[in-house]
Amino acid sequence: MKKLKNKLTVGEIATYSLGSLGKEFSNNCISSFFLVYLCIYQGLNPIIMTVAFMLAKLWDAINDPILATLVNNTKGSKLGRYRQWILIGAVLNAATLVIMFLPLPESVSVAGKYAYYISAYIIWGMTFTVVDVPFWSMLPAIANTTEDRNRASSMARLIGGLGGFLVGSIGTSVILPTFSSMGMDRAYMIIGAVSGVIMLSFVSITVIFNKEKYPIPHTNVGLGSIFEMFKTNDQLRAYAVTFLLFTTGTTIALNQMLYLYIYCYEDSANLLSSKYSYTLFWIIACTGQGIAMFFYNQLTKKIPREKMFAFSYRACIAGYAMMFVIFFFLKPGRYLLNAVLIALAGASLMLACGINNIGSTVMIADVVDYSEYKTGKRADSVIFSVQTLLQKFAGALAMFILGLGISAAKLPTITQIPITDAGGKFLENIDVYTAADGTYLINNEEIWQKVTAIPEYAQNARFVSEQLVSAQSLTVLRIFMFLIPIPLCIIALIYYKKKYTLVGKRYDEIKSEIDKRRKAQDEEDISAE
Repeated sequence: MKKLKNKLTVGEIATYSLGSLGKEFSNNCISSFFLVYLCIYQGLNPIIMTVAFMLAKLWDAINDPILATLVNNTKGSKLGRYRQWILIGAVLNAATLVIMFLPLPESVSVAGKYAYYISAYIIWGMTFTVVDVPFWSMLPAIANTTEDRNRASSMARLIGGLGGFLVGSIGTSVILPTFSSMGMDRAYMIIGAVSGVIMLSFVSITVIFNKEKYPIPHTNVGLGSIFEMFKTNDQLRAYAVTFLLFTTGTTIALNQMLYLYIYCYEDSANLLSSKYSYTLFWIIACTGQGIAMFFYNQLTKKIPREKMFAFSYRACIAGYAMMFVIFFFLKPGRYLLNAVLIALAGASLMLACGINNIGSTVMIADVVDYSEYKTGKRADSVIFSVQTLLQKFAGALAMFILGLGISAAKLPTITQIPITDAGGKFLENIDVYTAADGTYLINNEEIWQKVTAIPEYAQNARFVSEQLVSAQSLTVLRIFMFLIPIPLCIIALIYYKKKYTLVGKRYDEIKSEIDKRRKAQDEEDISAE
């Protein structure tokens, strides 16, 4: 192996990190908007959709290792071994994002809608794998030291977190309000299209400006050996369990925030103002994550990485507890105060997520080293695919739990009614809650007058004096949001401290032994020539 002494430059770290921003635009577009779009605006059953997403992950359990094996066994081209796959996956994934939010004709049956959107979700998962696995697998090929990996992964996670914030805030604060007059179907399609274009643009920057500088030992790996890796690599198992539990818990909490904001605004529980509070939450919460990621590399020079990682679990538990208490003591009508308190609690949670995300990325790179040390096979793409698979499975598991919560809470769906004048000229779209029998539930006099002025809607409308979303429904939402993530996080912390050992002196010895073996192999190859 050639011994290259040059470290990662600031430009290389920046262009690599922009690819992470692009990936997270795609990932967070789906996690933040897709289930909401299907259940609230397409009227599809949340239990059916979340079960379908879970089943889609069973397919991922098959195709993710297949795709990773293809990447792992691919010989380098002019773009290197990894970048060619990143580019192919980005093009396909961007196209899929548009397809997922396409409004279907009214003639399409309900069964047809289920088939279409479930199929689109499966295709999105496959194409995202083609981007994500080689993106992270490329890290050891551009950064050979733990310090450089920390620098690259921390910045990539920081910028990626910004992508998650931007897609949420741009979608809810800019795109939906601007294009809702065209219909929410089209507004959501624009979110998908914008996310796809941004994702492809930034991932292309990574492909163009990052070269794979460090030749990594290449060994073809068959699908059969993947199960053997889980059997023999105890550190891969330790990583997988902790990552799955932590990611499932945080995904439940963060994804359910949108539901709480949708169903807690003025016309119902009078707790939060939908006009600004959701964006304010993400601004403050992602600031906490940004601070953690920005200073992560400096902190690990003074605090052992394993202690930082364990701290992330404790901080996450504290963030859950804070948000749980705050959501049960919100004061009706105190919009700004409620929004700020929730956002500050979210900042604690996101700070913990930031530290954990970077630590997890470095951990999986170390697990790859451990695999080479123990078996002589790196199988980097295959092992990195475990992270992608776990992330998607955690997202699906979180969606399933959210679906149970939404159904248990008996939340009404939302129907968009186009309001016209006496001459039939379109004026605006109004969102109204819809009961299970299709009745429009309205408790606002102004909205009632507009809806009942149109005969075809008047016969299906019912004025109610009570809250449209009951206190019991909101309580169920809160319980599913917090009381499940907290124990998941506690179990993950205990398992990590007990099982994961690639830290400190032990890892240094393993890395030193790997370098010696590579050097000896290089000398043997030179002698053979």
